[in-house]
Amino acid sequence: MKLFFRGLYSAILFGAGVLHFVREPVFRRIVPKALPFRRGIVLITGVFELMFSVLLWVKKGQQITSKLLALFMVAVFPANVYMAVKKIAVRPGDNANPWLLWLRLPLQIPLIAGALTLGRRDHSETAKS
Repeated sequence: MKLFFRGLYSAILFGAGVLHFVREPVFRRIVPKALPFRRGIVLITGVFELMFSVLLWVKKGQQITSKLLALFMVAVFPANVYMAVKKIAVRPGDNANPWLLWLRLPLQIPLIAGALTLGRRDHSETAKS
């Protein structure tokens, strides 16, 4: 089961990372305007998502990878809040549904918990060590 979740999480991260480059202006809209280098922030977070999608498959250092991924998910959460507060639609020109924007915020919790869970050692792994 852990293999399935690792694959799913990795695919989500990979897809999101690619989209940061392909649809960079869309992601830049959810970075608060008060921050400098908004384009750079989008591209750097895209690189991080791509790196994490690969690092989830590297057995060595899995505990630190999962903790860093959880911290990353916490770090990008303010952009999701900003998106909800400013009512920014996913597609430019569309009307944002405020309910959906606010209801998606709690989805960050399973992403954080999932990252931490993936870094835990299985009992079979600790028996081998």
